[in-house]
Amino acid sequence: MTKIIDSLNWRYATKSFDTTKKVSNEDLEEIIEGFRLTASSFWLEPWKLIIVENEGLKNELVNYSFGQKQVWEASHVLVFTRVLSIDNNYVDKSLDNMSSITGASRENLKWYEDVIKWFVSKSSDEVLTWWAREQVFIALWNVMNVLAEKWIDSCAMWWFDSVKYDEVLWLKEKGLASVVVLPIWYRSWDDKYSKYPKVRFSREEIVEIVK
Repeated sequence: MTKIIDSLNWRYATKSFDTTKKVSNEDLEEIIEGFRLTASSFWLEPWKLIIVENEGLKNELVNYSFGQKQVWEASHVLVFTRVLSIDNNYVDKSLDNMSSITGASRENLKWYEDVIKWFVSKSSDEVLTWWAREQVFIALWNVMNVLAEKWIDSCAMWWFDSVKYDEVLWLKEKGLASVVVLPIWYRSWDDKYSKYPKVRFSREEIVEIVK
């Protein structure tokens, strides 16, 4: 097996962390870079990663995580958020960034600008919200793969009070909304779930090759 497959077999939704260990700044920078390099539709990257290290904040967020102790046990709590307003201004910001990096003029990118702005103008707020959330999930899985490669544990959490998270982290004021929470650290030796076999459907059940 290749290293990535070994790493994916190793990872699981960790329920108990070793509170004597902390993710290093070096590892955290690699995790951030993995997030930054995530692919997104139209290159719009409609997200922001909020990293909570503050112990007081983590303790407060447990109250809005339905008692899931991973939030206060974790070395860091990664909160994946979506951009609230996907509009022409946001498209212009993204295209300005593309132009500055690639050297392509905005004039040469006009055809691409028209495509994206057509998508935005023809999509309802509900569709744009759905679209942005789907993009955030791509970033989540990318980061989880980076964590697995580094043998750093995580547990993705959708069951939390997003309204309260947004209030505590002042997300609305930043033009953001929480989507999913990912506490990270290292597993505790006594976490019984680490001994469980990997539960997945067989290859034959979920893969069909059409030739």
